[in-house]
Amino acid sequence: MKELNRTAMHALLSWKESGCIQPVVLYGSKGVGKTYLALDFAKENFSQYLYLNFELNEVARQFFTEQNLAGVMLSDSLSAYFQMDAEALSNILVVLDEISFCPTIAAALEDYRRSPVLSICGQMPAAPDEFSLYWMPVAPLSFPEFLSAVGNDWYTNIIEGHFSTGQPIPEIVHTELLALFEEYLIVGGMPAAVNEYLASLTTDNVGEVQLSILSRMQSALTSQIEQAELSKAMQILAVLPAQLERENKRFRFNTIRKGVTYRLYQDAVTALVRAGAILTIHQEGKDNHFKAYCADVGLLHAMFHGKESAEIRKALLENYMMQTLCKIPGASLSFWESEAQAKVDFLLTREGKTVPLELRTSASAKGKSIGVYQAAHNEQKGEYFRIGFENYSRKENVRTLPIYALFCLGNVMMEEK
Repeated sequence: MKELNRTAMHALLSWKESGCIQPVVLYGSKGVGKTYLALDFAKENFSQYLYLNFELNEVARQFFTEQNLAGVMLSDSLSAYFQMDAEALSNILVVLDEISFCPTIAAALEDYRRSPVLSICGQMPAAPDEFSLYWMPVAPLSFPEFLSAVGNDWYTNIIEGHFSTGQPIPEIVHTELLALFEEYLIVGGMPAAVNEYLASLTTDNVGEVQLSILSRMQSALTSQIEQAELSKAMQILAVLPAQLERENKRFRFNTIRKGVTYRLYQDAVTALVRAGAILTIHQEGKDNHFKAYCADVGLLHAMFHGKESAEIRKALLENYMMQTLCKIPGASLSFWESEAQAKVDFLLTREGKTVPLELRTSASAKGKSIGVYQAAHNEQKGEYFRIGFENYSRKENVRTLPIYALFCLGNVMMEEK
């Protein structure tokens, strides 16, 4: 697999420069490239490293479980397993993969401060303790990371520069960026799919790779989700494409089975979110109303098995927006619907300010729902962003943003409070 320039690598470098006081935990869905990232980081930044995979190494799993039950400190257990004294071990990076298969390791890491430890887990913590472990998410490659992978990382500077000035990008560059964005909608950001695309310079075989990733992801869920919720989780995944193919993409449980309720499936939804298999966004003021998206737009494209329609197209664009917006630090997302069926698919809130985002799949859309939303919230003439395929522009309170520039919203939020 080609080494990719990933944002998470910069976060790991910052962790190393801080002195590696807290053990770091990389978490994310199966196939997102956590192990490749960890090993690339280890090879490039440490003269020596040690690697253990608790899913594949039953002997190690049993050894550390027994050591913990006997009350042996983790530092002594690592020294004993690798047959190294503590001083020698303190200068070596230890990479512990799939720590969820050895719960005693995960618990022992919280008090470990003797040597740099980089661990890997398939799911986010239920309630992370910010003072004991450094939890670091690993997501599919973003569009800027995709541009870097295909050798066009200079485009990112152009996009950000024109976002700052609000001036249109030269039309020839705008057209090139839209073409690359269309490729990204198919390829997505899973490293194996991106590498297949880079190797063949075509999307022809990418879908086959993505279906393999989906299969491995679902297989991993059997060890990540409690048995009581596993069947429900699989049912949610099975109906996800059909849910997103509907005009109103709010998740409806009656597509699984008549009489099914949110309360019955709530824990399964939470488990899927923690495992990184889905992303969810809730309706403003209604926690039991939500929309669910795939972890990666490329995987969603593969789940539609070549089907095309206006609603599938909108589903892919919304999925891209969701996975881009949810990465903005300190921001929260919601959507809004009125009884009259006016709806705003994304509300971005940060530092007490909420900005509606209108996805325009065609230039003829009028944005009436934004007006209804603003009237309902007494925010007439409030600023909002129109996201679509038109170049940068601004008119009164409306900023038009090319969809490939969506990631720039993390840089503003907003100029005025």
